[in-house]
Amino acid sequence: MGTYSSKRQKRIENKQQHLPHNNMLYERPAAEPVQALAKSGRRFATIMFALAIVMYFIVNIQRVSIPGQLFDSLQSELSLTASKVAALGTAFMYVYAGTQLLVGLMVDKYGGMRILAGGSLLMAIGALAFPLSNSYWMLVASRVLVGIGSGATYLSLVKETDRLYPHNFAMMMGLCILIGYTGAGLGTMPLAMASKAFGWRNCLLAIAIIGLVTLIAILALWKKVSRPAIRPGKLSFRPHLEGFTNVNNLIEIFSFTVNYGIYFAILTVFGKKFLMDAGGCGEKMASFTSLLMMLVPAALNQISGLLTTYSGNRRRPFFRIMNFFPFLGCGLITVGLLCGPFAGRSILFMASYIILCMVAGFTPITSSLARETNPAEATGTAIGIINFGAYIMVAIAGTITGLILDMFTGTQVSLDGPVVYPSSAYLTIFGLFTVVTALTFCFSLKMPETYGKNIFNNKKIKFLGMSLHS
Repeated sequence: MGTYSSKRQKRIENKQQHLPHNNMLYERPAAEPVQALAKSGRRFATIMFALAIVMYFIVNIQRVSIPGQLFDSLQSELSLTASKVAALGTAFMYVYAGTQLLVGLMVDKYGGMRILAGGSLLMAIGALAFPLSNSYWMLVASRVLVGIGSGATYLSLVKETDRLYPHNFAMMMGLCILIGYTGAGLGTMPLAMASKAFGWRNCLLAIAIIGLVTLIAILALWKKVSRPAIRPGKLSFRPHLEGFTNVNNLIEIFSFTVNYGIYFAILTVFGKKFLMDAGGCGEKMASFTSLLMMLVPAALNQISGLLTTYSGNRRRPFFRIMNFFPFLGCGLITVGLLCGPFAGRSILFMASYIILCMVAGFTPITSSLARETNPAEATGTAIGIINFGAYIMVAIAGTITGLILDMFTGTQVSLDGPVVYPSSAYLTIFGLFTVVTALTFCFSLKMPETYGKNIFNNKKIKFLGMSLHS
């Protein structure tokens, strides 16, 4: 056993020797090592970190629940078209995506906790306003506020993980994502069932109050927590220009972020409705499938963090596998729709959902690649760019699906029930998604291996007249 491990380690070391050797190749340092803090300072920093995870838990409920689990309730109560219901989700996603670019810069300059506190305040206001609103545009405005506040949470958590747990970054991010996705799971079937029993407004109000209590706890600990020094100089968007011309960032944008956008649009906009309209599923089974679409990635994020750590910090094999799942899932659904009704079709659709949701189970890989293929001082900016790409794609995919469904509104609407869309509408959507995911998988094959090292070397590359670097 020892001989095998020794030979394996030598193979990894030999491969790592072929990585670029220059001043930019090194193990990623922490922004402010936790060892530098006094014992009491570490304790309060850990408590604040735990509160940040709680806030991330709540953010995930907000991201998933509207409109996906409440699609029919919102459409019936407010007499909305499919595109208007979808807009309640995409308004959040467009704003959430846009904030990632600015928040990435701000966490690099001001540190994660400062940005988290401001974002949590905005999220609390928007979350309270949504269930109390009766106007459609007030609902949209409150979702915009929630989107701005939520956009600050994830990157703040990433930055604090990098500061407090630099040597176990992938593993700790896996734990954070596990807890966050558990919150998203709560925003699926449990929320749908609770909404049936108590009303969607009361349920969302209860969630908003929990967020407000967490914010109060953060503010109560504020003066006791040691925070990183603010970096001198003005905020500049130059790091974003460099980030968007980084070949490896572009590979991640045109593969993972597109695939994540498709997965999350299915989950949060129309996935449950598709299973009920064309999949032959009842509401409880459709909601349960949505729940699994959060719980499976939650568990997989923890497993993938461990696997990449104990496989010599390999990233590339996992990156390729994760980007194959959406193509396989969407392809199976498309084939099922083309074949027409048959015994077991609903099982095929539900299984396909579980396959394609696995793309969201490799966040430790995507976050690690972002920090290992960009300048070390630009961790927040790099991950902000990837997050921006992911949620812009969610918003675009949600907008497109809403428009496609509206093209098929000639279908019957029962007097006391929601709109039921035909299989041809969903075939159009999933056929498009299958073609797109085939292309994104091809892009993913170009991602280099890092072995846990920072491989950024600013090498200049010319492509179609554009000046890029890696």
